Amino acid sequence: MPKLAPGPVTVKSVLIVTSDGGWNRIDPPGIGRDETWTSNGIGLDALTFYVGIRNGESLIAFQGGSLRRPPTFRGAMLPTEIVELYEETVTRDGSTFRLERLTPAPFAGAQGFRFEFTIVRKGDDVTLRGFAHGAVVKDRLYLVVFRAPRIHYYARHLPRAEAVARSAQLKL
Repeated sequence: MPKLAPGPVTVKSVLIVTSDGGWNRIDPPGIGRDETWTSNGIGLDALTFYVGIRNGESLIAFQGGSLRRPPTFRGAMLPTEIVELYEETVTRDGSTFRLERLTPAPFAGAQGFRFEFTIVRKGDDVTLRGFAHGAVVKDRLYLVVFRAPRIHYYARHLPRAEAVARSAQLKL
């Protein structure tokens, strides 16, 4: 896991965010639809970037097997529909999702939205808290999601994760 230095970091060639130096990059740049950072390990905290998701694309790649095909994004989706897209994506394994709050919020220089949620992971019944900042720009979805166990890790990394999300700028 490469440690990210403090300062500007380019995610998927078009999203620039500011790292405080306390994150490790899990996914190699340029591979897949998303990139994930963590401080303590993927099961304890995850900051995931979904960058430039196009019409007809899903947030995650379809792996086949017994899971159903993931839902896809449409450029005209409203914030409520994007929350549902995220919910359907993260509950494919039987986990449960609850939306706590959805509000308009600027993101990456565009008029966007912010939502907060709770997920109970099916595999271990751990309750995760999370937030997402996002916007649709030129019919593409840009979304930064942070989630961590409600006990300890969410509160510990919340200010740092929020700072990364708020620093986002598009390089189009």
